[in-house]
Amino acid sequence: MSRRHYQQPTTRAAAPAPAAAGHRLLLLAIALAGGFTVPAAQAQPAGATAIHGSAVLSQQGNKLVVTTQNGAGTSHSAINWQSFNVPGGTTTHFAQPGATSTSINRVVGPDPSSIFGTLSSNGRLVLVNPAGIAVGAGAVVDTAGFTASTLRMTDADALSGRLRFGDGTPGGPLRVDGQILARQGDIVLIGQKVETGAQAVIESPQGATILAAGQKVEVTGRGLEGIVFEVQAPSDQAVNLGTLKGDAVGVFAGTLKHSGLIQAQAVSTGGGKVVLKAVGDSLVDGSITASGANGVGGAIDVLGQRVGLMDCAALDASGALGGGKIRVGG
Repeated sequence: MSRRHYQQPTTRAAAPAPAAAGHRLLLLAIALAGGFTVPAAQAQPAGATAIHGSAVLSQQGNKLVVTTQNGAGTSHSAINWQSFNVPGGTTTHFAQPGATSTSINRVVGPDPSSIFGTLSSNGRLVLVNPAGIAVGAGAVVDTAGFTASTLRMTDADALSGRLRFGDGTPGGPLRVDGQILARQGDIVLIGQKVETGAQAVIESPQGATILAAGQKVEVTGRGLEGIVFEVQAPSDQAVNLGTLKGDAVGVFAGTLKHSGLIQAQAVSTGGGKVVLKAVGDSLVDGSITASGANGVGGAIDVLGQRVGLMDCAALDASGALGGGKIRVGG
């Protein structure tokens, strides 16, 4: 095994052990206090600098494992990357202290992020890249909770763990054509333009699935009530052609179009909740279901300055013990 360990020096700097040729395991430790920057191997996430907490990177073949420790007295870590890509056939896994831990990952280099392999974590992941983010067809993102944003996040917010995005500068597009699964939390996709393709499946069985297209967005808590956003119609656009699932589903934008499938089914007897809300046009040409398998139906809101239900629109708020509520209008 080849090992290199980097840490904040005291009075003397110890030389790293020499790497043996042919060994596949590379171990890199990034200490918080030193803010030491080390490039990762291959074309996977590269150029890491831990700014809060710590991270250890180990490469075994096509799998990169990032083991994080939270900052003192907090439940999150924060890492800056020069680039963040997950090529097809590779896996990048974040091993965190627990499911309620959050790893904030900001890309400070000039290139957009492309995820075509597997990105996973036992905890919650936040990925921020103002140049753009693409989750390609065949890609899998499997975490406890996942937030992706092409709106900027400040150093101060990353250090404090405040999920506040947007400083008025334009962000790149955010597009999903693969699969995103949050096993214990929410999925929040943020940008000025957020799109999901026909093959996309985005699912949070114990949380909310949210697309938020705006100038400024802040995640203050769980679910639809935890989103605070500022939009400017019609430039902030959300388009869903894929499948969105959760106990609640929300799409918030300047203008929005839904032509895919939305399913909201809550674990409780109250039924699921779906909110499509646009400052300008809100167009529905797909299916929306807010069901209550064990009770009354859920609630569906389709709101906007102008709302259009097209030929293929189907809204269903039925439940085992009675129907729910559907509201369409301004």
